[in-house]
Amino acid sequence: MQRTLPFLLASIALASAGCGGVPDVVASDPTVAQAEGKDEAAMCQSAYDRENPLIIEWPGTEKVALESIAKRGLVMVRYEGCKLQILHRCEVKGSYGFDAVTVHRDTLEIKDDKDLFTRMPVHSSSLKGELASGKMLKLDYVLVGQQLANGDPAEKTGDCAGATHYVRTISLGAYEMTTASKAQSGADVNLGIIEAGGHSKSSRNRLRHSGDVTECADKKDIDEKNIKTYGCTAPVQLGLAPL
Repeated sequence: MQRTLPFLLASIALASAGCGGVPDVVASDPTVAQAEGKDEAAMCQSAYDRENPLIIEWPGTEKVALESIAKRGLVMVRYEGCKLQILHRCEVKGSYGFDAVTVHRDTLEIKDDKDLFTRMPVHSSSLKGELASGKMLKLDYVLVGQQLANGDPAEKTGDCAGATHYVRTISLGAYEMTTASKAQSGADVNLGIIEAGGHSKSSRNRLRHSGDVTECADKKDIDEKNIKTYGCTAPVQLGLAPL
């Protein structure tokens, strides 16, 4: 009994230390949100044509910064996973010249998250809700010209830490993104909704747009002087070059 008592007291002391003294380290599984975030980042990282991303869903503040900085020099960015961020305080000497290109019109259908994150990786998470509600996305866009950097970045000043790429090209034109109902098979369903009086209303709704795609696609004489007049100056796609 005399030998047992010290042992019991020592055991109690160790137990107390585990409860209130030094906190236990408990391994925890990642939350669903964290797991989804990792999956999305992985899909964005392996996106189709990753270094030439469409920037339809890029925030307006970034598009304004793109236009503003491109007037003064080359644009530096940090591109990781689904995030493309302009380094606003990084200044690089250089300029962009305009090249008219053969007018190119294309469409893109997004039917699930994999399509979304691999085809439109930049800021694509903002569109997940549309797909979750049983809809599909259709992007109709036209490219009419391109701003091309006059050389590689050389002299950099300011806060350029974390830069991964510079913007080599900015493709300009117009775009329209619409939503549509989606059948279980994934096929586009454009069934009309019958209204009073027997009229039908299309289930397709415009979600995002800039410029007039059809009008810009019809232009054959676009140059640096008239591109603004035609309203075909929306930045649609970037060409990124790694540093």
